[in-house]
Amino acid sequence: MKTYCYFLVVLFAIAPLALQAGEPIFIPVKIDGPAHDPANHSYWFGPFSECASVLDVDGDGDLDIASGRNWYEAPNWIKHANFRDGAETNGPETDDNSEFAMDVNFDGRMDIVSSGWMFMKGAFWYENPGRKDVVWKSTRIHMALNMEGVIHGDIDGDGDDDILCNHWSLVKGQGMTWLEHIDREPWFVEHVVGTQGDIHGNGLGDINGDGRIDIVTPVGWYEQPMRATDTPWKFHADYQFEPAKGRGGAASHPILVHDVDEDGLNDIIIGSAHAYGLAWLQQTIDNSGKRTFKTNWIDTEFSQFHTLALGDLNGDGKADLVTGKRLFAHHGGDIGAFEPLYAFWYDIKGGEFERHVLSFNHLPQYPDEDRINPPPNYVVSVGMKLNIADMNKDGRNDVIIAGKGGLYVFFNHGFPTTPPRAHKLPPHERYPTWRTWPQYDILFNTRDFTGWKVPDGDNGHWKVINGVIDYDAMSEAKGNKSLWTEESFGDYALHVEWRFKRTSGLYPMPTILPDGSLKTDADGNVIKTLTPNADSGIILRGAGGSQVNLWCWPIGSGELWSVRNNKKLAPELRAAAVPKVPADNPVGQWNSMDITMTGDRVAVMLNGKIVIENAQIPGIPESGPIGLQHHGGIDKRTGKYGPASSLIQFRNIWIKRL
Repeated sequence: MKTYCYFLVVLFAIAPLALQAGEPIFIPVKIDGPAHDPANHSYWFGPFSECASVLDVDGDGDLDIASGRNWYEAPNWIKHANFRDGAETNGPETDDNSEFAMDVNFDGRMDIVSSGWMFMKGAFWYENPGRKDVVWKSTRIHMALNMEGVIHGDIDGDGDDDILCNHWSLVKGQGMTWLEHIDREPWFVEHVVGTQGDIHGNGLGDINGDGRIDIVTPVGWYEQPMRATDTPWKFHADYQFEPAKGRGGAASHPILVHDVDEDGLNDIIIGSAHAYGLAWLQQTIDNSGKRTFKTNWIDTEFSQFHTLALGDLNGDGKADLVTGKRLFAHHGGDIGAFEPLYAFWYDIKGGEFERHVLSFNHLPQYPDEDRINPPPNYVVSVGMKLNIADMNKDGRNDVIIAGKGGLYVFFNHGFPTTPPRAHKLPPHERYPTWRTWPQYDILFNTRDFTGWKVPDGDNGHWKVINGVIDYDAMSEAKGNKSLWTEESFGDYALHVEWRFKRTSGLYPMPTILPDGSLKTDADGNVIKTLTPNADSGIILRGAGGSQVNLWCWPIGSGELWSVRNNKKLAPELRAAAVPKVPADNPVGQWNSMDITMTGDRVAVMLNGKIVIENAQIPGIPESGPIGLQHHGGIDKRTGKYGPASSLIQFRNIWIKRL
């Protein structure tokens, strides 16, 4: 296999190498990247989104780029931050393991479909509102405990793209799932074709030449029946992919279907996502009609071919292969993690696979080595989604790469290697925002109130809508109207996302000072300001006085109201119950909250910021259920909602027993 390098990445310079005639040149433009700020737990190696989508966000005819929670407006790549939820930072990781653009609701505007493997646990679609600087509405379309990603293709042959989901391992109640794209709400219908091969990596393509799209896995393929919606699909265990060097497992996502040797039979291109090797499986059919696949290695000396893409880069009218290595997948725990980074494209040439280098560099600096090397600015790492598109309308395809080192466009117009240094990554626990997400159990299953006690006589005011708990503050229950878990908990870490749908009126709100006292005027009167308001809370152990408040007060959510207002407590205890910073997102947007309860001590993180740290709740029970608080309701005098009513929704509720 021949190798050609044509772009050299070094720490301080970019220089061309000698080129062969006709060799395309790719010049990278860095769109964005993580700030190297170790004091705030941000480094040149992330966290940063490892996925990107290419779409015309604003309808001006230019292709823009979305990557995680930000989108970048072409041609000057103006950054629009936090245009959607999901893709949340969790320590060194970002909860975005796949995304792409598609017009979900057929309104002529491209939307985004994205999945996440940590707290998202599944896939959502984000609706393009058609206006800049408006947060995109999110809707869950798939729930999975072990989500590896989503890809798109016209599975049912009706002319528009459907979605194929991937799970990294088989779990009871799940299976190989595709989402049929329909022309009305809820826009997708879920179909499970079987359980075999429902492991890390899958793809779409016509294997048997019948004109219908099949599903390929690392251990065989599903044959689409006459009607795509008929289930199950027949599974053919015609091959089994194993990584090179006999180490590790897991296949790339996606796996590609392509006629490599141009014999009229589609073959399979597959990489080892977390170990060594990139291969193509050559399809043959003998005289008896028996189908077999032979493994041909493209590369065996490089690791972490996690994602692949096809597109014509050299203008010969044939598809080329683009792939590359992730930066610190599994926080550096993968095989070959500290070997050089690379981004390659291959001229397929009927199976010869001539390798060309987009980017290749070493990892020259680690957090404790500032006196040896400055942090690098150009670290190109291929994350979990590649894009190939003509970004500047010059008739040539460009390559869009997102990884922990940043977001790049390689415009279609090199890399010294040095031994990697010994590494000392900061442990996960050093990140204040890190949560050990695999250890969390489901507290809300997104379908019903299994495991929860709906108050007697509620009459449907606590309900589940589109995978979220919705409350309208109008429970008709007598007595306690809050929603409670059936189980009691002692020490735990709770993750919950919530949002106020809207406020219900004006409420006179004081200004709370850092010591827990209220701001007064010169005469000692408490200063109150009429402000739009909503109010709810997370009740910690079945005790009404042990809630973490959710509200619109200027001090911010997370306050321990009962502690702050208990004038019998020592001043330092009351001050600890006041949020350090207001961290709420605006009303209507989702908030991410993590509550850690240990003994009578509580800590609260809101939207990635520590707002309550080691506060004490004297007298809190040792164990009790967790409650979602009712507040307010209809004012009988006015017939309208009273101020500060609980017009609220909850989702993604997970718990870890400590």
